[in-house]
Amino acid sequence: MKISNKNILFLFICLAPVFSMSILFLEFIEGRYFLFKENSIKFLNDNSYSIELTQDWVSIDELPKGAVQTLVSIEDSRFYNHNGFSLFDIHSALAQNFFLGKKLRGASTITQQLSRTLFLNREKTIKRKLQEIRISVALEKSLTKKEILEYYLNTVYWGKGFNGIYFASRYHYRKPPNELSLVEFEDLVQKLKRPDRSP
Repeated sequence: MKISNKNILFLFICLAPVFSMSILFLEFIEGRYFLFKENSIKFLNDNSYSIELTQDWVSIDELPKGAVQTLVSIEDSRFYNHNGFSLFDIHSALAQNFFLGKKLRGASTITQQLSRTLFLNREKTIKRKLQEIRISVALEKSLTKKEILEYYLNTVYWGKGFNGIYFASRYHYRKPPNELSLVEFEDLVQKLKRPDRSP
């Protein structure tokens, strides 16, 4: 059965507020969400475990001066003003999904990218996006912004089959992250947008 554009518009208008309210409701749920172990994180809500955490952990304080501001400006300019997700970006992605028939694109904050890296896959569906948001809200309640950025840098996929800035720095610059210049660090962060693109 073919669905008209008017029906799709009506469906989107009806679903958007419900979607928004369900996400906002998550922000007010209190409790313990994670069990942090030496080499993994357990999400207590569904007893799932994260990917294995690298032993070559890099402290955010080891990075060049200005690295944090550079990372946030490139990856998530509203990082310090949201609680893990952006309703505006999510609604925009839903609109493209409904009206243009595109798979859900982007709409991910740094915290959402961390949630996906730790616990989920890259499947672009509404169900997976809701799981991502649920975990992101819990991460924002459990970690400081600085800790979120540190987990992100040490776990996110940098291309060439490896995760974590330690390996990215060693591969691209043949030196550890604490020896990177700010320009080199910025170049690495730019690679996150398309990590497997050939130079």
